[in-house]
Amino acid sequence: MSLGTLLIVGVALLLGVVVWLTLRARGQADSAGEADKRSREQIDTVAGWPPEVTRLLTSGERSARETLAKALPECFIFAQVPLARFIKVPRRNSYGEWLTRVGHLCADLVICDRASLVIGVVLLQTMRDSERSARRRARMTRVLKSAGVKVFVWREEAIPSPELARDQIIQRTGAPSATAPVDIVEPAPPRPDRAQPGRIPVPEVLADSADEGPRLEPPSSTWFDDLESGRVPLEPPRRAPPSSGGR
Repeated sequence: MSLGTLLIVGVALLLGVVVWLTLRARGQADSAGEADKRSREQIDTVAGWPPEVTRLLTSGERSARETLAKALPECFIFAQVPLARFIKVPRRNSYGEWLTRVGHLCADLVICDRASLVIGVVLLQTMRDSERSARRRARMTRVLKSAGVKVFVWREEAIPSPELARDQIIQRTGAPSATAPVDIVEPAPPRPDRAQPGRIPVPEVLADSADEGPRLEPPSSTWFDDLESGRVPLEPPRRAPPSSGGR
């Protein structure tokens, strides 16, 4: 047998060993992953994570909510609402990826009219805010504004009075003060026959009407159960074809 033949046979054997080792390592990793998954599934939810009730709101959130409740008695005030509860997005990209990015983030306080339509969101900023919290709030603000939701940022140590909070939310003109929100809600003008100065108009036809109900109704609380909530990578961006022209 010639030297060249021996080299070819040796290279082939070496490649075969490398492929075998790779497949074996992959199989072991898959087996370990399956075993870990089965182990997690066998853990009882209550025994593995003993539950303990806590407060729903911080002291700053409670203070801000009380201010809004006094300022806007004609509105509903909800606390700690996930964006996925009142924001809908198209499905052309991974919904699980959107949930991971912003869908699970919670708006501190959500202002709704009596038809439960969102007219504004209050986000609280604390003196102990980390850089990560600031980035998360900026990301949430960008999404809310893109959806047409007015965003108000209040500092926990400088929550406005109910009178000032009402002026900030329903005023139509005027620049915001140092403690004012980052944007101003401009509600639709009230009907002439029911005009009440300084009041946010409440629609007589609720959101379950035949023309707008299905479009505006939120998903049910069990709607997310069958969706993949883990990180699902989006498709990589396509590279533009090289230009035919050149110097």
